Amino acid sequence: MAVALAISLVGCDQSLPYRAPGFGLFSKDAPTSRGAPVLLSNSEWWKGLHDPVLDRLVTLALARNLNLAVARERIVAARAARDAIPGGAALTSTLRADITGSSNSSGTATNGESRLGLNWMLDPYGARRNQLRAAGARIEIADAEADAAQLLVLFNMANALATLRYNQALLVQGNAELAQRQNTLALTRKLASAQSATRMETTRARARVAELQSRLPGQQAAVAASLNEIAVLAGTGPGGLPDALMQALKAGGRQPQPGLSPEVGIPADLLRNRPDINIAERQYYVAVAEIGVARAGLYPQLSLTGAITLNGLGSGTRTDYFFGPVVAFPELPAKPAQARVSARYSAARQAHITWKATVLDAILEVENALVAYQAAAASLASAQQASQLYLETLGLTREVFERGEATLGDLIDAEEAVLSAERILIDLRLQHALQFISLNVRLGAGQSKEASGTF
Repeated sequence: MAVALAISLVGCDQSLPYRAPGFGLFSKDAPTSRGAPVLLSNSEWWKGLHDPVLDRLVTLALARNLNLAVARERIVAARAARDAIPGGAALTSTLRADITGSSNSSGTATNGESRLGLNWMLDPYGARRNQLRAAGARIEIADAEADAAQLLVLFNMANALATLRYNQALLVQGNAELAQRQNTLALTRKLASAQSATRMETTRARARVAELQSRLPGQQAAVAASLNEIAVLAGTGPGGLPDALMQALKAGGRQPQPGLSPEVGIPADLLRNRPDINIAERQYYVAVAEIGVARAGLYPQLSLTGAITLNGLGSGTRTDYFFGPVVAFPELPAKPAQARVSARYSAARQAHITWKATVLDAILEVENALVAYQAAAASLASAQQASQLYLETLGLTREVFERGEATLGDLIDAEEAVLSAERILIDLRLQHALQFISLNVRLGAGQSKEASGTF
């Protein structure tokens, strides 16, 4: 493991009071055996929502999302920072030529100089070696941050599509409900003319129609807002999506329905997919490597340096050269340098504690996401059964109403119960999809480089 390598940087120093991070924080009694474990490591989990339009949106967003583009540029910057660390050996060269003269003399002199220098910094105490290791870990941090940015894009895009389908379902259901209420109003007026319905029943039917008409504009605005959000997530402005994709979004579709069974166990090792845990682990790696850099400052620095200089003076030339070791002793008194080492040890201990806290937070998030997904699945199953029963009740009420054995109020109440059950179903389908999305993102699924094909 990468962090185990970082520990080796301090050699046999027994004063470093910690070990490489391990997942021993997970309790053996943790509730991870709810059923046969299912590995939720699918890098394309969003396809489990069974919406081909979402698949196209994800492909577009991973290629064009601006926040993700910035995160990828940070990887480039981190690599450049590593490459900018001076090497152990360096060559320098200069070339100079000039003409000198005086206003009191008609003569001039031509001078030239070329110089080739060599500097070889020995690294017996690992200062540069640890700098390179820390820089390499920072590249991995930037890489993990890009993974986190990709997860956020997937999370937001899947949520936006699920919300769009939810708003469209509400709008379709609202229009159907409006048509039904208008039919009920027409029936009420017909019965009122035949003195089979009261004025109160007619007024109530009119109020129900007006109430629903007041909600429809808000639902239409919610659909437009969802379309705008999707366009921005895809790296375009509102209305900037390709025409074919925009038409597919506006055409509507069924709400996403995850196919994952709620009876799923989550092995703790899957949490290693999470970018925040990877970032915390590599930050610990950086902190340990920087201890080695600080400790190297307690010892003399040894280098071999030399230069060859060729001077051209008028018609003559002269070659000068030197070569030899250079020793730079540490500053005295040594207390400031020792204090810097102590500060690095403290930073490493803080990074280790932060890593443990990150793991515990991740466990909490995954456990809560799993419980929420199971609850959403159970609620949706019960709501589907209730909706079916209310439909049967409405059919029976209509039959007895036509025989004159039920009042108009009974029929309206039965219709309201069906519509209410359908609205609950729409809400629960959204919650089921959102909890599925949350569970996969909490597990870090979808951040692998193979998923996007962009790195």
